[in-house]
Amino acid sequence: MKISRLGGVLEWCAVLILFIILLWVSGLDRGSFTAQGAHELSERSYHYGPSKVVRKVQVDQDTVVFLGTYKQWFSADTVTWSHFKWHPSGGVAGVPKNPETPLAYSWDMKSTGSDGGLAKFYGYVNDPDIVTVELDVVMEDRGSNTATSGSERQRISDDRMFLFVWKTEGRDFSWQSIKGLDREGKVRYEHKLQ
Repeated sequence: MKISRLGGVLEWCAVLILFIILLWVSGLDRGSFTAQGAHELSERSYHYGPSKVVRKVQVDQDTVVFLGTYKQWFSADTVTWSHFKWHPSGGVAGVPKNPETPLAYSWDMKSTGSDGGLAKFYGYVNDPDIVTVELDVVMEDRGSNTATSGSERQRISDDRMFLFVWKTEGRDFSWQSIKGLDREGKVRYEHKLQ
């Protein structure tokens, strides 16, 4: 009787060890149960921060972008929901604020599989007279081979950051220019991107 009990205990120990190995190999042990926790994990893994989160942007139910500042840098860290947890997804690297220029910016595109991915254009406004940022963009639909051009605008809030974000869904993006506008709508800064 004692031998069969010992065999059962050993069998369950083997099952537990295999389950732990499966979790480790599958990646299910990584991530966090909160979006904020995944953001903090992202920064720790990149040895950056901790940043001051100035804004949390919910792109959709499975994607959150954390706009943050750390010393003389800014970032737009993306976290996504999959496999029952939030996971880091890119954009954690800091970009210099570059106080000599009216505004500093960066962009990021990430493919996430069947939904196409996420395109972000983000930045930090140094010039206090700039109250609106305008981005001229051309979107090309890969399926129909058509292109549409337009402008996106965003008012600058007290955190001095901006974020333009799109689900790519079979589209390519070509950013044409970035402009900083004052209260009267006059261009205070413009940089051609193409």
